[in-house]
Amino acid sequence: MPPSAPPQPPAEDVRELWEDRLLDQRIVQINGPIDADVASRVASRLLLLDTRTQRPVALRLNSGNADLTAVWTLVDTLDALVVPVHALVVGELGGGSLALLTAVAERYAHPHARFRLADPSLPNITGTAGELAGEAAANQKLVDSLHARVAELTGKPLDDVVGDFRRGRFLTADDAVEYGLVTDVRPRSVRPD
Repeated sequence: MPPSAPPQPPAEDVRELWEDRLLDQRIVQINGPIDADVASRVASRLLLLDTRTQRPVALRLNSGNADLTAVWTLVDTLDALVVPVHALVVGELGGGSLALLTAVAERYAHPHARFRLADPSLPNITGTAGELAGEAAANQKLVDSLHARVAELTGKPLDDVVGDFRRGRFLTADDAVEYGLVTDVRPRSVRPD
């Protein structure tokens, strides 16, 4: 009879262990859509790292979209930090998640990163016609802030940025450097033998 394998910890415990190890190296990672829970967890980690030392924090980004309210929580947190934050796009960054690039000290991308300039969709809301209109107006203010910050970051005219977001323009990592979203493409690390 073969020996039984040791019990495996639940996936949530493994994720927390991994995130704690990254935190020890001053790395905060975002994978997937940004919602209120993700924003709260990431903001807490950033605030904790802001109190430890003045060494930069590495923010690794792979988020195709974000709830705008949640992403602005992170942008406001990043704006308030004293410690510099360096962002590295490791997968796709798009929609509301692009706002994160406007609040960091340095911005880089891996060679195969993709950027999707697209207006975020409205969250699933229900209610009266008046409530829906109010929610749409509040969401539009957040979208307008996103456009303005991207225009300021890239130096592009606001009308050009708005047009690119409305068309859903895709950019490669090199295109993103030319556009002004990131400053450089970081090649793959070479590991010693």
